Amino acid sequence: MGSPVNLRLHSDAPLRLFTVSEADVLVAQLEHVFRRLDPKLARLRELRELIEDAESYFGEGLLGAPPKDRDAYAVSLQEQSDLERSVQADVDEIHAHGCELKDVHRGLVDFPARIGDEVAYLCWQRGEPRIGWWHTLEAGFAGRKALTPETGSVK
Repeated sequence: MGSPVNLRLHSDAPLRLFTVSEADVLVAQLEHVFRRLDPKLARLRELRELIEDAESYFGEGLLGAPPKDRDAYAVSLQEQSDLERSVQADVDEIHAHGCELKDVHRGLVDFPARIGDEVAYLCWQRGEPRIGWWHTLEAGFAGRKALTPETGSVK
């Protein structure tokens, strides 16, 4: 499922390189942000469905709808706008740490790091107790590899 809003999932901040221990420190904070996001994202999905249903029944803008339906539609649009701003603030909080949010629904976050002589990503998904995975910049989640003592010595 796509993102319910047009979120800026990547930060424009300068690149920060993490060690495994620096990234691990953020896991609890990230879990907290994702717990805050859950009800917001669920409500945004509900609002999108309500708005789409109203527009498909009455037409865009609900010009021909009874006043109470137009009022409810306006309230839904405002709530959607407010929630979108709140979700973006949570996403921006994640970016402020220097990591990259790859998927807001799955809770997928990458941490730029140096592994050997390459810049790569330490990879964390919501629910994982610590950073245990990495992948090249090109490979993405499907190319995740377990951190080993050799790769765990992130510089």
